[in-house]
Amino acid sequence: MGKVFEFDPKQRSKRPVKGNVPERAWPNHRDKWARKQQGGSVTGIVGVAAIALFAASEFIPPIVGCDIKGNISYQTGERIYHIPGQEYYSETRISLLNGEWWFCSEEAAREAGWRKAHR
Repeated sequence: MGKVFEFDPKQRSKRPVKGNVPERAWPNHRDKWARKQQGGSVTGIVGVAAIALFAASEFIPPIVGCDIKGNISYQTGERIYHIPGQEYYSETRISLLNGEWWFCSEEAAREAGWRKAHR
């Protein structure tokens, strides 16, 4: 049996030279694109919808009526909740990735260990 792989000394990664390798070992861009598209349409739509919902949660509570913003101070790490009508309520953003949360009542926020904002 002849050589299966032949290495080009100019290539640092020691990749096989295409001429001595079976063609299916070298998929072209169309093959990669086709594999990426198979079974990905529903998953892609759900993923995009999840990302959009997650991004919207910064401004809009995920549950209607649960509009108390549980924010974590970047300087102190203190957990503070803001109710609608307070001075900085509209400027406060919620990042679920950082552990911030929306609450349905002040009581729920206090029980979770958050304190009310001063203003």
